[in-house]
Amino acid sequence: MLVGSSCLYVAGMCLNDYCDAGFDAEHRQERPIPSHQIDRSNVLRIAIGLLVAGFVLVAWLSDETLVFSLLLVFLIVAYNLVHKRTVIGVPLMAGCRMGLFLLAGSAAESGLCDASVWAGFLAFVYVLGVTELARNESTTNRISLFGIASMAISLLLVVGMGILGEYTLGSILPLFCLAAWIFYAFRKANSEGRLVVGKTIGPLLAGICLVDCAVISTMHAFSISTLVAFVAFFIVALIAQRHIPAS
Repeated sequence: MLVGSSCLYVAGMCLNDYCDAGFDAEHRQERPIPSHQIDRSNVLRIAIGLLVAGFVLVAWLSDETLVFSLLLVFLIVAYNLVHKRTVIGVPLMAGCRMGLFLLAGSAAESGLCDASVWAGFLAFVYVLGVTELARNESTTNRISLFGIASMAISLLLVVGMGILGEYTLGSILPLFCLAAWIFYAFRKANSEGRLVVGKTIGPLLAGICLVDCAVISTMHAFSISTLVAFVAFFIVALIAQRHIPAS
């Protein structure tokens, strides 16, 4: 599941560069295809190969994983084909993130449960906000109030989950870290009183690790090893963004 879903994720990244080659040639000349680091046709071959490999690795696990792996492949392809042409690309990207939760949940012995669906929905709302913000980073750099509102709603929903349960240090700490990181991401992107939207995207994407950790903590599945793992993923994401652009 880990290897297969990662193949699907990277396939989406490659397909994104392939589909955006024309846009990138005008606005992002440093990207691999317009800078001639790799041929566009080779990128498509890599993307298709990874999509097939990812699907094969996860689809056989159960009848449910077959359905959700097909759904995820559809969402990945649909997003990359339409995201520069219509706003429907924003919910499609968020759907890809939710699709990962549904796919992983469907691989459980008991099948997909309500907790996996709810966790996926929370991730959907958060990524919806980040994606909406990212839409304008290479063009108008306009701030999207809808994007900011979506992220705020996702945070409130996670807090609401905690309220429904019994608060412990294990549930409060990840929530505090997530809220503090979102605040820091926007504060760091403030340049002379003006918010530079593009500077928020990388930190907010890395923050997905903190969103996942906060969601798990409200489900009373918190442990020190889980916290260490998510913090490690979060740090790796930040380090990787120094070498691989986040968007």
